[in-house]
Amino acid sequence: MHQKKIIWRLIGIFIFLFGIALESGAAPKGQPKKTAPQEQPRMGGTLVVGLGKETGNPNPFFQTMSTNQFVKDTSYESLLIQDDEGRIVPNLAEKYDVAAGGTQFTLHLRKGVKFHNGKELRAEDVVWSTNHVKDPKNGAFGQNRLNDVKSVEKMDSHVVKFTLGKPSAAFLANLATIRILPIVPENSLQPGQTKLEKNVFVPGTGAFMFEQFQPGFDTVVKKAPDYWGKPAYLDKIMFRPITDNANRFNALRTGDVQMADRLAALDAMRVKKGDVKGIALLEEPLGGFQRLIFNYDSPLLQKREMRQALACAIDKQRLVDEAFFGAAQPAELMMDPQGIWSKAAKLPRHKRDLAEARVLLKAAGYNGQELVWVGRNSATPLLESVQRMLSEAGIKVKLEILEAGVMRERVGAGKFDLQVGGATTDVDPVIALVSYYYTNKVEKGSYSNPKTDQLFDKFDKEFDEKKRLAIFRELAGVVQKDVADVPLLFEIRYLGMGEKVRGYGPPPGHTYSESGTYFKSVWLR
Repeated sequence: MHQKKIIWRLIGIFIFLFGIALESGAAPKGQPKKTAPQEQPRMGGTLVVGLGKETGNPNPFFQTMSTNQFVKDTSYESLLIQDDEGRIVPNLAEKYDVAAGGTQFTLHLRKGVKFHNGKELRAEDVVWSTNHVKDPKNGAFGQNRLNDVKSVEKMDSHVVKFTLGKPSAAFLANLATIRILPIVPENSLQPGQTKLEKNVFVPGTGAFMFEQFQPGFDTVVKKAPDYWGKPAYLDKIMFRPITDNANRFNALRTGDVQMADRLAALDAMRVKKGDVKGIALLEEPLGGFQRLIFNYDSPLLQKREMRQALACAIDKQRLVDEAFFGAAQPAELMMDPQGIWSKAAKLPRHKRDLAEARVLLKAAGYNGQELVWVGRNSATPLLESVQRMLSEAGIKVKLEILEAGVMRERVGAGKFDLQVGGATTDVDPVIALVSYYYTNKVEKGSYSNPKTDQLFDKFDKEFDEKKRLAIFRELAGVVQKDVADVPLLFEIRYLGMGEKVRGYGPPPGHTYSESGTYFKSVWLR
């Protein structure tokens, strides 16, 4: 065996050296030397991105999910970050230490990082940003996720220490996304301030900085002059809301925009078949998790039998085919279906059963009451497909298609029975699920179960992966048995790019997940 290994190594060396010889110009006599042209990145230019959803409040602590995060990721950064393989790695913090059984986390900040206003990043900025998120009156998206932080202290100019009230295996993941904790200069906002003055923005540390924001119009970011990392190639990015799918795709085809997100499945298929030229596609397999959400303030929906009946009436595969032309996959859980957590949960596959649905409706005391279902125009195909399925079970649904702002007001006021909501998957179940199923972290009128809360607490304190998997299996089972909501599907999201766009996306061999951090490497040919 030893001799065979040596022989194979020699063969490998020969092949390697032979390859170098060819690359260095040793082409067969009489044939011209062939070299692949190497494109060199170019500095400058403005990239116009067509967005399927409008961006909201530019306040970095507000609306940091979905499209808003996609835009804000260009300008704001977190202490840590998840790499393309899901590992937590340094970002604004160069390293971290965990002590006291998982209740103390000390982070050492990178030196020389400057905010967009020229101020250098220091420990007091991290302390202020954290306390701003923790204060409920500031309305920060990450407030619920940082409830367990007892204190955050400046140890010296570039060292901070977080102390938790209980051990948390997921805490580092909270520090690895601007959804929870973007870092900005201390005193950037007044207590309770939510709105910003027109075109006056909170400084960040990202490769780009906000230049312009007007609801319904272009949001513009420009290259930051003193970025601590590799400087961006682009001068500016213009994020242009084009909420109509056909208009957004046509803008990409004609060159009015050079990039467009959330392309319709049928348009993406035309590109794949070659019917439309000059567009490159990136696919995000888990880009759009969709679930049926109940208003638990409704006495009827408080009954598990009613929620079970609604679930039994739905055919997920039919929904995939009708509303998404097959460009989606049925979901049982808001986690990667091929990941360790879904495999550990071992949830039974959902099956439609109209006979069982009718039995459950009778047990719930349903007498034909009309359920009010609110939704956005962009989700109309999904909403109408599910509405038809529910009617086949004898469930009456009044579908109301609302403008995005009106939709937020109606849901916030609890004036609905059903809605379909999206969510962002994550590598850790606490980060992904706690905001939807843990009592003191959910919004009014949402799911609540003491058993689920206990399992979340137990899960987050456990650092051993095998034990965490076992706890999660029980947790996922309780949520499914309760029909806390109805997981529907993972929509495949398509992002299209014109021929001039280079550098956007993950490294070769990695799965694409929509991220504004990729814009640091984008250039225009």
